[in-house]
Amino acid sequence: MKGRISGIKRMEIHDGDGLRTTVFFKGCPLKCLWCHNPESISFAPQTAYFREKCRHCGTCGDVHSAETAPRCPVNALITYGRDVEPEELVEEVMRDEAFFRAGNGGVTLSGGECLAQPDFAVAVARLFREREISVYVDTSGFVPRQTLERILPYADKFLYDVKAVDPAVHRACTGQDNALILDNLRFLSEKGAAIEIRIPLAVGYNDGEIPAIAALLKDLPGIDKVKVLQVHNFAGSRYEALGMENTMPPARTTPQDVAKAVEILAASGLNAVNGIISD
Repeated sequence: MKGRISGIKRMEIHDGDGLRTTVFFKGCPLKCLWCHNPESISFAPQTAYFREKCRHCGTCGDVHSAETAPRCPVNALITYGRDVEPEELVEEVMRDEAFFRAGNGGVTLSGGECLAQPDFAVAVARLFREREISVYVDTSGFVPRQTLERILPYADKFLYDVKAVDPAVHRACTGQDNALILDNLRFLSEKGAAIEIRIPLAVGYNDGEIPAIAALLKDLPGIDKVKVLQVHNFAGSRYEALGMENTMPPARTTPQDVAKAVEILAASGLNAVNGIISD
């Protein structure tokens, strides 16, 4: 059994507690307007051509061929989408074991949507758990309930996105309804899972949802933190390099907007944190 990843990021401090290595899975069933990992949206392998880096040396040949990307001497071509066996991935990541242990961290499975490859994600999480490595699962929650049931025994914490409570707002921002997402959040809470909620804040899109999100979360057990993240448009160059439509909102969410959202959430008794400051 193989799974497909878009990349691995080491020495990460933004994807959970402690020092972590994040594995980005390829493919996501949502299409969030503000997605800052566009290379992880499609399940298919992709080659990104960063025009501004190209020195026109001719080494690559055909820029449309994913096989040419490793030959670029200045990384103007990058291939996203590598197929690996669970054991192969775990052995590669375990090279960072000394950093996990020293930094009180571990591994975060992210994406895209890591649980959109359920067999692979569960196998990887189980192998890390057997090695006593902390496993966090970064998920949108837009997955079958059975998938959460399968990975629950191997996940130390879920980093769970809540983008909106109003289904119409959620659909406008992500292309999908949120009924399954909210039901799965309640399920994880009932099962005693440790949960960190993440709210990507995009002014003009979902900022009006903060009071409703606070009302939803305040009575759910297991939520130890609610982090508000500032949506930005820094990934624009990757959309261009991948030949994808750039749907990112204009950069108008300010630190003050994030602070206001944190204040509203904290007023409901939640452990709300500012993602700009804490990151």
